[in-house]
Amino acid sequence: MSEAVHLQVGRDEPVYPVELAPEDLGPYRASNTGVDHVHHFAAARPGPHVMVNALTHGNELCGMVVVKRLLDLGVRPRRGRLTLSFANVAAYERFDPRAPECRFVDRDFNRLWHDDVLAADTTSVEARRAHEMRPVVAGVDRLLDLHSTWHALLPFFVLARLPRSRALADELALPARQLLLPDFRHEGWHLIDDTPFSRPDGTAVGLIAECGQHFARTTADTAWQVTLRFLVVCGTLDPDDARRLGALPVGPTPVARFEIVQPVMLRSDRYRLLASHAGFVEFRAGEVAGLDGDEPLRAPFDGAILLAPRPRPRAGQQAFAWGRRVDGAPTSALSRSPAGERVRR
Repeated sequence: MSEAVHLQVGRDEPVYPVELAPEDLGPYRASNTGVDHVHHFAAARPGPHVMVNALTHGNELCGMVVVKRLLDLGVRPRRGRLTLSFANVAAYERFDPRAPECRFVDRDFNRLWHDDVLAADTTSVEARRAHEMRPVVAGVDRLLDLHSTWHALLPFFVLARLPRSRALADELALPARQLLLPDFRHEGWHLIDDTPFSRPDGTAVGLIAECGQHFARTTADTAWQVTLRFLVVCGTLDPDDARRLGALPVGPTPVARFEIVQPVMLRSDRYRLLASHAGFVEFRAGEVAGLDGDEPLRAPFDGAILLAPRPRPRAGQQAFAWGRRVDGAPTSALSRSPAGERVRR
């Protein structure tokens, strides 16, 4: 970009430089699948159908960088099939670094992947796109959905509470942090909740990889490493080829696993977070994480983990979620407030 752009969400929230810029996806519109911006390649040798998806949200650029790079480099599967896709291009084309709320046009593309929801909506921009892509997604064995976060969270997987999903995330071990989705879906259904990936007796696996802050160059670097690791583990890419593409070794790393317990919904428009915006902050029962107007938002139990703080939440919206650690791993320095002290009231 020709000039540095810095984004401040609100009072007491971090300022983030915009280091990634959108690129023209026009040359990637025409495809061999009959679905715009969705490309498919097959090897002579049998193997799984693997998909890497970008731009589920229009302002999350790291996946765009990765999928475009895979296409530009002519990466092909050594066995099985490989699908590379740009999902919500309509939202992406509205991207403005000074007003980067262009996650979607009409509704969140990542909250409508359920038979009933899609049956009821054939007109919104996002639902029409989901209807286009769903036949492709239905045949996928392994899906990596590349995402990023508003705040500078350490990378983590989001996955279903299914043994096969946990097994794949454990094997990848990059990132070595996992967030298990709850049984409730108070906001809707993700792409990885679609039927092939959520069927208890199925074999398909879908993972969301949250790779870092939306506009950080390091987020695209992380997304590239996660993708190469995913393609190697799935057998799509030869390890030597992955190394030539810049894949770094992944050593044995303890996996930190968390689960969502309950969302924190605001009653007022006057919200202030009193802990690190990086999330994964641990509290004792009764400790204060933030203020909803004049009301303290207290941890509901010992070991409560503050997950996924959101920018500018308003009354009726989710500010963050309370979760718990499910693997007993030690808490990092992120369990402290920005000043290094626990916040009390």
